Amino acid sequence: MSDSTTDGPGSVTRPDDTMRERVGESRLKIWFLITANRWLVTALFLLLAYLTLVGLHVFGPSSVRKLVTTSAVTSLFSSVIIALVTSITLVLSISQFVLSEEIDTLGEQRKQMEHVIEFRDDVEGMAGLAASPAEPSRFLRTLIETVDQRARSLKSTVTDGDDDELREIASYADGILEHSQTVSHELMDSDFGSFNVLLPVLNYNYSWKIHAARNLRAKYADSLSEDAEAILDELIDSLRFFGPAREHFKTLYVQWEIINISRGVLYGAMPALAIAAYMMLSFEASRLFGSALFGIDVAFLFTSAMYVLTLSPFAIVLAYLVRMLTVIKRTLAIGPFVLRETEQLE
Repeated sequence: MSDSTTDGPGSVTRPDDTMRERVGESRLKIWFLITANRWLVTALFLLLAYLTLVGLHVFGPSSVRKLVTTSAVTSLFSSVIIALVTSITLVLSISQFVLSEEIDTLGEQRKQMEHVIEFRDDVEGMAGLAASPAEPSRFLRTLIETVDQRARSLKSTVTDGDDDELREIASYADGILEHSQTVSHELMDSDFGSFNVLLPVLNYNYSWKIHAARNLRAKYADSLSEDAEAILDELIDSLRFFGPAREHFKTLYVQWEIINISRGVLYGAMPALAIAAYMMLSFEASRLFGSALFGIDVAFLFTSAMYVLTLSPFAIVLAYLVRMLTVIKRTLAIGPFVLRETEQLE
């Protein structure tokens, strides 16, 4: 999520504000992998599978007579039934694993609650609040506002002095304030369970902000006043809260998505099994043989459509996994670590 700095003379080069811009990927790719509605992505996967089948039928060596003269349809959909039953068993196993993580002894639950309360107490102490918000989006905005308060104080302290070298620190503080305003606006009115809460968190590159602050503190150690150095330390401490908070909400989000996957697969499994059973027990390809739509045999179009519909549980899993794995990849490191090639600050 971050770029890095290097010790030595130079200026802080502020990275791009969004994850898409920092990793250099296209808007369409990020939309498909992360921001698009997962049901829409599921439909796109199914449409792609259908168009692939039709395209191979039209442009490849093929014959629709095989549907009429052989047991190809029965063999195909009997394999689908086996795959569906296996996938349902797998999904139930995954759901059981997720539930096992939530079901624990009273002592373990109490320890977990104490850790959460301790973290909230630390945040409240840093933010100067009697009680921090309970909603994830408001809690994250509180963390950002706490960082902003230190950034404003830091800017005010270094600009009041006569040292022109400290303008770099003021520029760093301005960058934090500008980026925070954008992220806070994106978090506004976002409900947990939707990706609207997690996406702004991915865009907020707290790792780079910590690394840049540490770099500036070392670079201007002889020029900073005691007040400025103390405020810079408080700014770094405030940013450090963002890492555990992001990881906590990411974990909850992944569990939420696994539940959504399980429900989607279970909801889609029965219709898919019914379609497969119909194609094996009642479908008669010969009744459609000889008719065509846009020059393509209707028997093949219909059989392909039914086959693609039976793939819907797998498409649901794929659509959600694509986003989950992308999010996990983008947030592997916690703290000021860089896992991708970035422009160094020299």
